[in-house]
This record gives sequence, C-alpha cells and structure tokens, in this order.
Amino acid sequence: MSVYKPKRSPWYHFDFQFRGQRHHGSTGCASKREAEAYERRYRHDLANPAGTQHPITLDEACGLYAEHAEHLTSWSTTEYIIDALNKGLGKTVQLAAITQRDLQLHFARRRAKKGGTRSNASVNREIDVARAIWRRADRARFAVGQMPDWKALYLRVNQTPPTELSQDQQAAIFDAIPEDARDVVMFALVSGWRRAEVIGLRWADVDLARAEARTRIKGGDIEVRPLNATLVALIANQEKCGPFIFTYVCRHPRCGAGGKPGRRKGERYPFTVTTLRTRWAEAREAAKMQGFRFHDLRHTAATRILRATQNLATTAKALRHKNLKTTMRYAHVLDDDVRRAMDAAEAASQSRTIPEPQKRRTKKS
Repeated sequence: MSVYKPKRSPWYHFDFQFRGQRHHGSTGCASKREAEAYERRYRHDLANPAGTQHPITLDEACGLYAEHAEHLTSWSTTEYIIDALNKGLGKTVQLAAITQRDLQLHFARRRAKKGGTRSNASVNREIDVARAIWRRADRARFAVGQMPDWKALYLRVNQTPPTELSQDQQAAIFDAIPEDARDVVMFALVSGWRRAEVIGLRWADVDLARAEARTRIKGGDIEVRPLNATLVALIANQEKCGPFIFTYVCRHPRCGAGGKPGRRKGERYPFTVTTLRTRWAEAREAAKMQGFRFHDLRHTAATRILRATQNLATTAKALRHKNLKTTMRYAHVLDDDVRRAMDAAEAASQSRTIPEPQKRRTKKS
C-alpha cells in the first residue's frame, strides 16, 4: 500500500502508478486502515471500470463498523467481540468467503469457552455484532457473498423473570459495599440506569436546579432524564475533583505510561468498568450474593417502578426502552391485577341466579 499522512493534514493520501499513469490525492480518511481500504477500492475501480462490488476483508469490515460503534456506551463489549471474531475466523479472510458453517463453528466454540458456561444470551449478543458488521459492509456495497442466515444462528434463550433485590439483600449489600462505591451503587439502584450511563455522568451533564441530566443511552442517543430528590442529593454530595461525578479512592499507586504521572494512593479518580466491577465483587462476596450482578440493580429498579406505578409505558420511559416488549419482562409484578380480575370474575359468576332445568312433560294416555 502507498498511503501516507502529509504534515499538517488530518487525512491520509495515496500515490501510486497504474498502467503508466500516476494516481494521487486525499483519501478523506483519518485512520490508516480505512485509508488502505479506500486505496484498495480505488485500484479495484481502475481495474474494473464496469463497477462490481468491492472485496473486503473481515478486519476491514470490522473497522468500517467500528467507526459507527466506537462512540456508543456498549463499545467496550463490542470491541472484545470484534477481537474474538477476527481471531476465530481470521482477520485477512474475505467477508464473501465466510460461510454459514464457518459462523456456526465459530459461535459453537465461543459458547464452549470457559468450560461451556457461556450463556446462550451472551453468544446471541456476539451474533448481533457480527450481523451488524455484515449488514454495514453490504450497505456500503462491499462484496459479502451470500448473506448469512442470522436467524438460524441464534440460540434459544429461556425467558425467566428478572432478578430483584429483596430488602434484606439490599441491606446486606450496602453493609458490605466499600464506602467510595456506595453512592454510585445507590444511584444505579434508584435510577435504573445502565452501568455505563452512571459512571459516564459528568458535572456538565446535570442541572440540579431543574433536577435533570443529559445522558448518552444505549444506541448513542442523547436524552434528558429526570432526577428525583434522592438522585439530586447523591450528586450534590459528591466531591468535585474532575469532570466525572462519581469517583473512587485509589488504593494502590500506579506508574503512568510514557512518563505520564500515574495514580496516587488516597486520591480520587473517575470510576471505570474494571474498578466498579472490583468493588462490586468484594461486596457481593461479603454479602454472600455470588449470583447477583450489577446489572440486576437495573432489574430491581424496573420491577419496583412498575409495581409502584402499575404502568408499563411509564416504566419503559424510565428505563429508556425503545420497545415495550422489552419492558414486558417485568410484567410478572402485575400478577396481583390478574389475580384480582380472576377473583372478581369468579364472584360475579357465583352471584348469578342459575335457573333450574325445566321438568320434561309426559303425555297422558
């Protein structure tokens, strides 16, 4: 490849000879990988003036999708899924050469990882990412071959009611949680926000006077969300030591990379997924609640909101569900309504007067 980045230019350029003629110019791409893909398409167009679909490798297709997904709150999960896809199928293989069988074997291996304990739901999330990669490449008019039958790849997930934190469990977990993580856990439990939305909240995002906050939700949309009195108090109680609201106290000093200053013991730093996971694991072990995940705080909040409001639409709005079908997972809390309806129907049926059957008349002889 002949791509390069000139001084004072944010874009990579290309410069090569084809059939005795020089071709050069800007690719309009800021990343080298995308610039190389651009040059490859340019060369392909020169060699195929009729205009067929451009070939693309799996790694290039993943890079194309990454430009869309890397700003989303779920990017950390998506990134490791993409890495596993490249390692499992081969980053240099053409997307059009990957068959349905290749994908079946890859996801079977992913399910068998860690001794076969990976859940079907986890594998299905990886299939979601792969499907998005193929579809984005197809929309960009790259050669993807025969589109895989994604529906046939998905694994069955048995629907179970979401886990809800009982009052005794809540007391136990808050007794065990480290002091510097207590407020962030309480915020997640009361708000029902996702983990990334909570630890990504900045001071610039909140307006305490109006009791509202701007957050980037799953999918990348920015929304203004209401804060109740408890959430406002939790935010107001935080120490301002940077752009992010929720911070933790460093326990172990770290050296910075490349001569940069590292983290100092006793000072506060913004929560990361890893740090929060560590704090949560400590509390969960101390409270003897090994099966309870941090995400179950969101399930608990959703269940409590629905139980209090008896309104699925309100609960969906609070959780920022785009599909009411997702909120229906919590519909079991409305069983009391169903029970009362059945009791009312039974009482109504018992109160009705049932006429006695008429006696059959006999003819006189």
